[in-house]
Amino acid sequence: WPWLSYSWLTGVCHLIPQAVIYKLYVIIYNLYFHPLATYPGPRLAAASQIWIIWSYIKGKTPKDLLELHNKYGPVVRTTPDTLSFINTSQWKEIYGHKPSGQVEFVKDPKYHAGWKGEQVILNADRQYHGYVRKLLAHGFSDKSLREQEPILQQYIGLLFQRLGEISRSTDEPVDLVQWFNYFTFDFIGFLTFGESFDCLESSKMHTWVHIFFALLKNMALHQIVARMPKVVQSAALRFMFSNQLLAQVLTLSELQKPPVPDFMEKMIAAHEAGKMSYHQLEQNSQILIAAGSETTATLLAGLVWLLMKNPRVYKKLATEIRGSFEKPEDITMLRVNECRYLLGCVEEALRVYPPSPQPHPRIIPAGGATVANKFIPEGMTVGIPIYAASHSPMNWTDPEEFIPERWTKEDPKFENDQRDASQPFQYGPRNCIGKNLAYTEVKIVISRLLWHFDIENATDYDWMDQRVFAVWEKSPLHVKLRPAKRT
Repeated sequence: WPWLSYSWLTGVCHLIPQAVIYKLYVIIYNLYFHPLATYPGPRLAAASQIWIIWSYIKGKTPKDLLELHNKYGPVVRTTPDTLSFINTSQWKEIYGHKPSGQVEFVKDPKYHAGWKGEQVILNADRQYHGYVRKLLAHGFSDKSLREQEPILQQYIGLLFQRLGEISRSTDEPVDLVQWFNYFTFDFIGFLTFGESFDCLESSKMHTWVHIFFALLKNMALHQIVARMPKVVQSAALRFMFSNQLLAQVLTLSELQKPPVPDFMEKMIAAHEAGKMSYHQLEQNSQILIAAGSETTATLLAGLVWLLMKNPRVYKKLATEIRGSFEKPEDITMLRVNECRYLLGCVEEALRVYPPSPQPHPRIIPAGGATVANKFIPEGMTVGIPIYAASHSPMNWTDPEEFIPERWTKEDPKFENDQRDASQPFQYGPRNCIGKNLAYTEVKIVISRLLWHFDIENATDYDWMDQRVFAVWEKSPLHVKLRPAKRT
């Protein structure tokens, strides 16, 4: 036995130098002989995954990528096999529709494998994604949106009923992040399951909502774990998906309730016809809830903060809204589209504070492809970081300033802005199917907010100094609400 122990230790001691030598070989190859070796970027990022892993751990990836592009230019190497772009023409090249016969750039599984098992809409191949999107298309059509407006107005009305009650009963600040989350989860829950989570009624988060936030963090953790050794991945993934199992149990009970026609109806019909497994049905519904709630609440909170920090814009928008509507019932889906400055404010908030700020990388298909006039070998990863593209001085005049006039085209100072650089809902066949619904929710809620109230900032810190773990890690947004003074 002592001999066996000695032999084992001797073997390990022999292996360690070999592992070190191999690692040094990989680093040297990545730095000097890799197909991407000529692209600019930090040496640490070119050598290994350490730079990007540390960026994710800090929760600063969007801002870190912006700093890299400001330093190195429009194309940056961010890992040994990853290139980041910020020019507008690359949106079409990387994410756009591909002609028949051409292979699309598929999603990098390191970023979207948080949904395990069969294909779902987040990690689907071209064929299955098109199938699911077709099932959902009618529920998100303009016709369905008009039919859903009474439901939307019902929940918006309840939101402002509750905010009105609070403002009349106390002088204490209210946390709008909390209330916007109540509203968006209730509304999207009703559209998905025919029954809300009753957050607005109970003034507290439903258990499922807490689980969804945990799932979003798990997805962010997966981006880190997927870059680590296999033994680490195995242990971490067992922990990460415990919350997902609980969410599936809750989804099961909700999906057994009657659905709202046009939203989940066609997916349930596909399941009953044997074209979609129950596992796929429940995970797709979870994705719809997460995508249709948290991001809209984030945009609402971000826009309110930006308005409070920019009094000129706040006053101009409040004047437009209060001059356009005599009573809150006039604030409809159709009428808010007449408010030109409101739309400019929404677009500018999406640019400054995109609700989904992480990169959305794609993998170069077999045979390689040309991006930004340079050939890139197959298997490499490419992408456009939304936050960096939306904040780069290469694309925008005064990029860190909140100036809605760059969208309303009132000021020639901004005529050279690359407006197509801002793609907060993504681009191409995999863009956000709920884009029009999100615009409608935000425009009506902000209009009602400024019609009913004068808003005073009661947050004593830089609210936008946030970390990102798949989504922004938002702190409470405390404001004081007082009845609007009309001149």
